[in-house]
Amino acid sequence: MTPTEARDALVTTIEDSAAKLDATGWNRDHAPEVGDCDGQQGERANFTYGYGAPAPDSDRGADAKIIADYWTSLGMQVRVVDTPLYVVYASGGPVAGLSFSTAPGDYYIAGTSLCVPGDAADIRKQDNG
Repeated sequence: MTPTEARDALVTTIEDSAAKLDATGWNRDHAPEVGDCDGQQGERANFTYGYGAPAPDSDRGADAKIIADYWTSLGMQVRVVDTPLYVVYASGGPVAGLSFSTAPGDYYIAGTSLCVPGDAADIRKQDNG
């Protein structure tokens, strides 16, 4: 997998997850950020990405189940925490890890891509022109 494929898999998985929910106004914190993976500077890279929206007036537990079921369908290992608020954690599948939080007033999905061969500094230079 190339760095571009890893980045795209992360963004697609997060945005497809958000589309499963009855929430509007989703927006990205920033473009996916590249970094060194596992302290292997210049050898391995991964990406982080976050996507948030105002929480809809809906059942947060039901929304957590929708996300958990979707991520399970992607082959991910999923864990749901229900106190003090619903948070879904997942790992494996098309990405290294994801989380979905139903914090008061805000839904937020964040994740980390798989580690792939590449130099984060070089990728950053390419992305910034």
